[in-house]
Amino acid sequence: MLTWPEETMYEGIAAVARERPDSRAVVSDETAWSYGDLLAESRSLARGLADLGVSDGDVVAVWLGNRPEWIACQLATSYLGAAMVAVNTRYRTHELEYMLADSGASVLVTERALLGRDYHEMLSTAVPETEAQSPDEFDPDSVPGLEAVVSLEPTADLPALRGYDDVLETGRSRDGDGFEPATDPDAPAAIFYTSGTTSDPKGCLQSSRSLLNHSTHVAEYLGVTEADVGVATLPFCGIWGYNTLFSVLATGGTLVAQTHFDPGETIRLVDAHDATYLTGLGVMFERMLEHDAFESSRVETVDTGVVGFISKGFDEELFDRIESTFGFPVVQPYGLSEANSQIFVGEPSDPAERRKRVGGPPIHPAIEAKIVDPETREQLPVGEEGELAIRGYLLADGYLGKPEATAEAFDEEVPGSGATGESENSSSGRWFYTGDLAEIDADGYVYYRSRLDDALRVRGFLVAPREIQTAIEDHPDVRSCEVVGAPHPRHGEVPVAFVVSDAGDVTPEGIERFLESRVADYKVPEAVEFVDEFPTTEGPNGEKVQKTVLRERVRDRFEP
Repeated sequence: MLTWPEETMYEGIAAVARERPDSRAVVSDETAWSYGDLLAESRSLARGLADLGVSDGDVVAVWLGNRPEWIACQLATSYLGAAMVAVNTRYRTHELEYMLADSGASVLVTERALLGRDYHEMLSTAVPETEAQSPDEFDPDSVPGLEAVVSLEPTADLPALRGYDDVLETGRSRDGDGFEPATDPDAPAAIFYTSGTTSDPKGCLQSSRSLLNHSTHVAEYLGVTEADVGVATLPFCGIWGYNTLFSVLATGGTLVAQTHFDPGETIRLVDAHDATYLTGLGVMFERMLEHDAFESSRVETVDTGVVGFISKGFDEELFDRIESTFGFPVVQPYGLSEANSQIFVGEPSDPAERRKRVGGPPIHPAIEAKIVDPETREQLPVGEEGELAIRGYLLADGYLGKPEATAEAFDEEVPGSGATGESENSSSGRWFYTGDLAEIDADGYVYYRSRLDDALRVRGFLVAPREIQTAIEDHPDVRSCEVVGAPHPRHGEVPVAFVVSDAGDVTPEGIERFLESRVADYKVPEAVEFVDEFPTTEGPNGEKVQKTVLRERVRDRFEP
């Protein structure tokens, strides 16, 4: 197993390419790249981006589906010493504009449309200068700092856009000019935005040292090798999808890129490519099992799989069905953007009773964990529930441009605290306090319980209810709003809004239409209920809304 403790994302994959230049790296319906092809594409793209002014320390935003070009963008930005912002493929105009401004991205790489969403149309709303300026004149007041927009499919109605192929060709013309890759593994390589527990999304700064090593350790823990073929169902823009894709490439395996999850298409790709490695949410596997195209013989090559039930809540019947039909031992992962995905994962050889819990042992001995009192942050005894804290190489460097939030979530403590997993491999005394309720058992297995606050896990994405509430409260006829999560048979957990309004003609449909252009579709409440007031209780700091009462009201709302 290769490890790269001192190399960047680009240099790490370049090491694989030198050993396996002709082996298949990334495959899609339109593309089949060897490792040599992937490296050449990334290098040329890096030089083309450099021609647009991207250099060490800059930020490039990437708003693409699971395409080979997405991977090339990550390696190209790493080559330049720049950081790539992974833009959620479901974002709409408000979220895109916020992310571009907050990250300070100088270049955006995007495509024409995905999942029926017109990216160019949303882009023209968020950055109207794309309709009025040429590429050389582009200087938007709407998003200061954005210097260029590159699209896989440039169109005449947005004259400011540059073509991806044109940027690539510019880079190819510069091959051989002595342009050398950056070498600092501790520089930010990727930025993942998470809503966390506040209304403002936060950008988690992840370095190559964190991302490349962790992806490699995930592969080693799961037994993924150069002989494996993985199908990418999870979005690359999320930390789980990211670690999954690089766990394949870091070992020299083959990645089958699926632009977005579709159950019938996933079945076809697994069958066509004899895939052996498959990860996804429990609801994804459920949709495959229920699809007309599903036959167990079409997925019999899969022998390694990680299934996340956290978004829907554990379903023992589905767990058993996946395991018996797909034929691999199901393990459940725990992770988050601030510390990578699949941090604690059940051992495939563990009894099913253990694997039916979210989490497991640390996937590498350098990962430490402890359970603390959420108020005092004093360590709690083994077996007692409390807030989970994590330490090790895999932590983000903090939140972009948010020193107070960083100081609140990350602190320093000298090694020697007796935490689970502590070893000479510990990288520092920094702890990250996750905001998650968990426990550690006598064997050192870490098991997730729930969020300490009210955050929702919707279609695999963490969503702060306050973010949805704020958007709804911008409606002129809404006085106040509370959002809670409700179990859903298809999407796992979905938001439900309780609204207090003084207007008699406002409707649930009107609220939903109001949100459609403002937030990602998974943040639009599945149901809106109007109430005269919220149930409250008196606390030390005044009245507090009883969200447990609201959750109970919608607990069976979406029963199949």
